Amino acid sequence: MAHARTFGLRSQAPQYRWRIVAGGGLLLAIVHTMLLRRLRMGDFTPDLYSVFALYLGLFASRQGRYVPCLVLGLIRDFFSIGLLGSYGVLYSLLHKAAGRARGKLDPERIVNVFIMALIGTFLVNFGYHGMLVIGGNGIGWTRALVRCASTAAASAPLAVFAYPLMHFALDKLRVNRIGGFWNI
Repeated sequence: MAHARTFGLRSQAPQYRWRIVAGGGLLLAIVHTMLLRRLRMGDFTPDLYSVFALYLGLFASRQGRYVPCLVLGLIRDFFSIGLLGSYGVLYSLLHKAAGRARGKLDPERIVNVFIMALIGTFLVNFGYHGMLVIGGNGIGWTRALVRCASTAAASAPLAVFAYPLMHFALDKLRVNRIGGFWNI
């Protein structure tokens, strides 16, 4: 029966995928630029893009994970001053790690969301720093560890509050959800 439900989800066209990904990516660019920068939280600024990419990796249908994460990374690359394509690669890897973590940890539990967001945002930001080092623009490994840990510590509690809100919004849009996966 579960196989039939999964097959039914795969045969359906994704609902609102590109509106959610492109609109979400552009909205996050505005929020990062106009709100978070002005709050001057320093290294303790949450990484909204990574939280959103992790959400897609954990809760989107199987065919709705990779390309949306890649596109979200490319949107972030466009608005950042780093190496073009680096966030696209990192979010593609994040979606793979999120899929594997979902098999071991239930993403509906608050503690698991916190742990996955903490580790996921740390690894994305540390990976980005590694790519900056390759390009000759790193800030030093010790400083990068502190910055990445601070960003992850600010992002994890945000994910705990944002994911139920995202579930609520997708439910209000009447997006199908089968087996814990949204058809986006």
